[in-house]
Amino acid sequence: MANLPDRLEEILADETYERQNKGEVQDAINRLGVTVSETFLEFYGKYTGPFWEESVPFELLDIVEDTNTIESYTVISRKEYEFPKQYLVLSEMSANAVLVLDTITDKVYKVNFEGGDELLKKGELKETWSTFYDFLVEYFNC
Repeated sequence: MANLPDRLEEILADETYERQNKGEVQDAINRLGVTVSETFLEFYGKYTGPFWEESVPFELLDIVEDTNTIESYTVISRKEYEFPKQYLVLSEMSANAVLVLDTITDKVYKVNFEGGDELLKKGELKETWSTFYDFLVEYFNC
């Protein structure tokens, strides 16, 4: 697991997190029309969410499992907030903000809807994590 943090397998060892439908992950990515990092692909190819950790107080969505997914929230954000295609919404809304992945740069942002969304669309919002890998390390405290 070269692309995932070392302790992640231990933290998500419960079989409820084990991905059963690996092909659906790539199908969702294809439907969204993006190319994601190897870390993102490996994480969602191996683990099923949603996830909740105290270190970053957002519910991290699964890409395809459940009603609320990365795919469904991303489609909504593209329609309602005119987010460009490269952005994936990773979380439920918390305190009027969401976590967003830029699939081109692999940066992860905390985006509030009190101006942060406009800064994101203009490319002016400062990332919170420089890579999806760094985000996983802090989110899962590993």
